[in-house]
Amino acid sequence: MRPVNVLYLIRTWAFGGSHTIILLLLKHLPKDRFNITVIPYETPSGTDRQFIEAARKEGHFIPDDRIPWDGRTDWFSARRKIRELIGKHHIDLIHAHDTNSIVLVGVRRKRWPCACVASPYGWWETWYRFRARANHWVERNLALPNFERVITVSNDMKTKILKGRTEEDKIRVIHTGLDLTKFDSGGSRPEVRRKLGIPDEAIVAGTVSRLFPEKGHRYLLDAVKILANEIPALRLLIVGTGDLRRPLENYASELGLRSRVTFTGFYDDLPGALRGMDIFVQPSVQEEGFPTAVLEAQLARRPVIASDIGGARETFDAGHAGLLVPPKNVNALADALRALAKDPERCVRMGERGRAFVEQRFTLSAMTAKVTETYIEALDEYNRRQ
Repeated sequence: MRPVNVLYLIRTWAFGGSHTIILLLLKHLPKDRFNITVIPYETPSGTDRQFIEAARKEGHFIPDDRIPWDGRTDWFSARRKIRELIGKHHIDLIHAHDTNSIVLVGVRRKRWPCACVASPYGWWETWYRFRARANHWVERNLALPNFERVITVSNDMKTKILKGRTEEDKIRVIHTGLDLTKFDSGGSRPEVRRKLGIPDEAIVAGTVSRLFPEKGHRYLLDAVKILANEIPALRLLIVGTGDLRRPLENYASELGLRSRVTFTGFYDDLPGALRGMDIFVQPSVQEEGFPTAVLEAQLARRPVIASDIGGARETFDAGHAGLLVPPKNVNALADALRALAKDPERCVRMGERGRAFVEQRFTLSAMTAKVTETYIEALDEYNRRQ
């Protein structure tokens, strides 16, 4: 029996948790059961290139095909391209990994002669971002209900999906599993700090995420400003790319913190970057689906401070492996940073508890087994309908 041919569609705004999941599935889903073809988008921003380079670096083949997208005017050409790819690669199942792809595939679903699975990872719907709210309304009500199965990463996201028209029995909550061996590689703490120009004696709070407003970097900078005189050794390490890189650098300068904040941009040694930190911070201000970076920080034995928002509290044992704080509360964030920065022994204990927590609950084998089962369910349902 030949492997199932699966088409992954992914548009990249900035490298994030969804891309980590895709790379894990590419590497660890059974090759004798699934043959996966990944097709990114051709967009003016060029951000898809980072994902392509990361995938190829791990040894994955990414074809030269691209989904054309320069805005909504490319709707029909993008759908024609998807249809072409289904025929070219003899696709049995599409897995759409972002809002753009979910809407393209889910609306007028009957066009596609194959099973379809969607993965909405997280929605940020602030009142002032009308376009995002409209896109997610279409995704929730007009696209997701037409998929055979919907995979999401947290129970919090499942609750949001159910506010639309998707039937509950189609939804599968599959928590992210991580490759533990990956975190035994990468640069050592002294090597990373030397490379980034961070003193050995510094107390480093760090974060890894897209540099977008919903990630709350400004609040983290404000919290460090509060502690600047009280804890002179405190430094901040910001890892990631995005539209806010220059504005955040300027804001750090306005606060008088520029010499104490290191921006790495895209950094291809994530385990090393996490080892260079003493405390990991996830200061998100809009609801996360299931922040993968929090899991990764725990695998690196780092205590976590995270905004109590969305699915964040599902990712670590608050009180034992880290601390939850209200989103957008600079004083609470500063208090949490102070408590951990002044208690290195507590940080070590929390780091060990976090590592054990992730090893027990977020295994790669469990994730791949559940994804495999969901793909088979989707194929069976599609075939029954035919």
